[in-house]
Amino acid sequence: MSHLNHCIDETLPAADEYKAAWYARIGREKASGMSLSIRIHRACSWLRRAQETARMHPEDSQDEQVILLWIAFNALYGVWDEEENHPARDIQSVRAFLRAILELDDSHTVETLLQRERALAERLFDNIYLDHYFWRGLNEGEGDDETWQNMPQKGRQYLDAGRTELALDRLLLFRVYQIRCQLVHGGATHGSKLNRQSIADCGRLLHLVLDSMLNIIIEHSDSLKASLGPICYPPVSDT
Repeated sequence: MSHLNHCIDETLPAADEYKAAWYARIGREKASGMSLSIRIHRACSWLRRAQETARMHPEDSQDEQVILLWIAFNALYGVWDEEENHPARDIQSVRAFLRAILELDDSHTVETLLQRERALAERLFDNIYLDHYFWRGLNEGEGDDETWQNMPQKGRQYLDAGRTELALDRLLLFRVYQIRCQLVHGGATHGSKLNRQSIADCGRLLHLVLDSMLNIIIEHSDSLKASLGPICYPPVSDT
């Protein structure tokens, strides 16, 4: 079967459309300085760049697209750990963010997304090279029930049972985050022929998730104002 080999879904809105929807709902005066507004502004700036990069360099920018899409996602989930006085760890921040978003997803947008993109989700679950347990060399029976050997089956069980939070957690943190780390930490060759489908699948899922998350945030802005925690590196005036 021929799979898509690019990250950006051209049927989804341009980044500036999310910002326009946000300001139309909140109003520019009310949004000014609001931490949630800063999250959206930052996320859309990186999403815009990912979309521009895909448009300008469609054949050889998949690595850059994944990195840019993850930064956009990070802008939404990142939180400042006030006790440790530095950004909270990605894993705990992503999980807290997913929990907050999915609690408000009364239209089951994300669950519908995963079922609609079931082939993509299963392909990611089946890809052992995206599983950090594979690289750590763990084997089934070593005290963890989600080793690389049984994650494909577990992932399908989560999808079948409608366990959206668990399925999305494993897809984002056990799969997409792995490729993000490989790229950012120099663990992969730029444009490598070995990981083109992995890169495309991870980037495509990220773009689809970003679309759902941005729409949920815009729709439920009042409920999310304080629940996402303090943003990292708030804008500081030098005057």
